[in-house]
This record gives sequence, C-alpha cells and structure tokens, in this order.
Amino acid sequence: MKEKRTIIACGIFRDELEEALKDEKRFDLDVIWLKPGFHVRTDLLAAKMAELLGELDEERRRGLRVFLGRNCLLSFESAKVDFRVLPTDNCLTAMVGLPKLRELEANRTMVVTPAWIREIYLARDPELMIWDEAEFRMNFGRYDRLLVLEAGLAPLTDEETLAAFDLAGSIVETCPITLDFFKSLTKEYLT
Repeated sequence: MKEKRTIIACGIFRDELEEALKDEKRFDLDVIWLKPGFHVRTDLLAAKMAELLGELDEERRRGLRVFLGRNCLLSFESAKVDFRVLPTDNCLTAMVGLPKLRELEANRTMVVTPAWIREIYLARDPELMIWDEAEFRMNFGRYDRLLVLEAGLAPLTDEETLAAFDLAGSIVETCPITLDFFKSLTKEYLT
C-alpha cells in the first residue's frame, strides 16, 4: 500500500505541479488547491489553512506537504499542526532556484509566471486584489520589464501579454525554462 501525501498548493503552481506529479508512482496523492494570490492577504490565508487543517485526519496530517513558499507564510502561526512547507522563499525560487532568480531579476526586472499574470494581475479577484490600476503602475514603475518564466505549459496569449503591458506599463518578455529544478525539488519534498 502506498504512503499517502496530501498537498495543499497555491494555484499559482497548478500547471507546473500537475506536470511534475504526472509520473509520480511512489505516493497516493491528494491535492487541495488554494486560489492564487493569498500571499497578499495572509489573514485570509491563515483562516483557509486553519479550516483545511481542521478537516484532515491524522494520516493525512502526517503526509501533509504545503506548496507555498516560506515568505508567503510569514505571519501564519500553526500551534496545533506541524507541517512541512516548501523549502523555498516563494514560487519563483521553486521554479528556478534562488541564484538563477537573482540573475534574472537584474537590471530592474520583475520575474513572474504566466499564472501570476493570468490568475493574479488580470483576474483582479476582489477578495485578494489590494491595488487599483494607479497602484499597479506605481508599484511596477520601478521595473523596466516583466520577465515571464515560460515552461511551455500554458503560455500567455497575445491579448494577455498586451493587457499585462497596459497594466504594468512595462515591457513584457518571456524566458524559456525547463522544469528540471522544480521537478527535482518536488520529488525530494514529497519524500
């Protein structure tokens, strides 16, 4: 009988995590998806995590893996349940590693994924969206470009790219990546 793994994952990882897990045979997997963007409303994230953790039986708690970066959980405290958090700062370091991310962020570059643009910036979920259009431009104003990490799973459409440009006021470029780093991290993290 396979050991169980329950994964609570940010939807920002959906395409990449589904790809990384498609050949996983070692564990009986159960994935619970959070909507992308909870990192901006840690009060809502803490409430949702408490709700989900309260629903897990002991076996599922033992095999729990949380696919959120450490920085996304900075203000979250879990006194009752001990769980493993993805050993990276955020979803971007999970994709390419911290040294590569720092390299890509050079020269006033903001690094994102297609899901960031699609699911957070363009979706404008009223529960999670804390910026209006003027605040977007003000916050993105320090960047000369948005660099989209593209693994070939769900590339931005031309319309999405133009909408991101309009919203951020920055050039939008893509950077092809492999999922080798992410797959390796995922495999190790599940163990």
